[in-house]
Amino acid sequence: MDKNLKLLIKSIIDSPVWVQEAILHDIKNNLENIIPNPLDTNEADVYALYVPELTFKGRKEIETHEHGHELNVYKFLSAVNEKLRVVDITLRNFWTLSECSRYLSFCIKNEYVKKPESIYVNASIFYLGNEIRLGEYVKRVNMINVDQLEAALRKQKELNTDAHSYKQLGSVLIELGYIVPDDIKKILQIKSESEKRYMPTLDLSKSADAGGVNYNEMQSKMEKLTKENALLKEKLRAIFNIQSKNKAQ
Repeated sequence: MDKNLKLLIKSIIDSPVWVQEAILHDIKNNLENIIPNPLDTNEADVYALYVPELTFKGRKEIETHEHGHELNVYKFLSAVNEKLRVVDITLRNFWTLSECSRYLSFCIKNEYVKKPESIYVNASIFYLGNEIRLGEYVKRVNMINVDQLEAALRKQKELNTDAHSYKQLGSVLIELGYIVPDDIKKILQIKSESEKRYMPTLDLSKSADAGGVNYNEMQSKMEKLTKENALLKEKLRAIFNIQSKNKAQ
């Protein structure tokens, strides 16, 4: 797992249960604006959690670099060889999800990586990697069928005869009643989000938070104070014992 992601998750897990519960609901509410019922999604269909699997050809390419691909392809294949998830591969290399998807789709097409079993993961790889467009994506995830896609493309062509206006396919799919507006909005938002690079704003191992508190430093100080407190107690106990003996004499 990526270091920054691991630290972020650990900071949440180490917090009190009531804080974790509040964070869970905040994240759930935010995700529901993008993905319907996010916590009900089958884990195997969550693209970010997908663990790509090398083929024999892929392992050989890592060893030999026979085809002389660009460096990032070999970085990707090496990460796959470590059995990392897509999210971890993306963060490790400071890529966007779209960039990672392009390398993954390239490796699948070249038979270096096995094709995923999930139709949602497979479609997401090629859609976010800019290998397929919206219409093909919704067809691959069974939101529409082939006939509906062809009808929508014909309708789009008819509507776009006017050079001064252009109708997006998503709008045409909505007008034809094939897909509801919220679904198109969410798909396009996920596509937009995939172009963003994760910029960690909190590194618990190095940086202070917004209030100037360094958590590692704070923990170190607490441990030091605990030890000093224990020593002080021992000294007080020794002094008390000496006084008790003097009184007894």
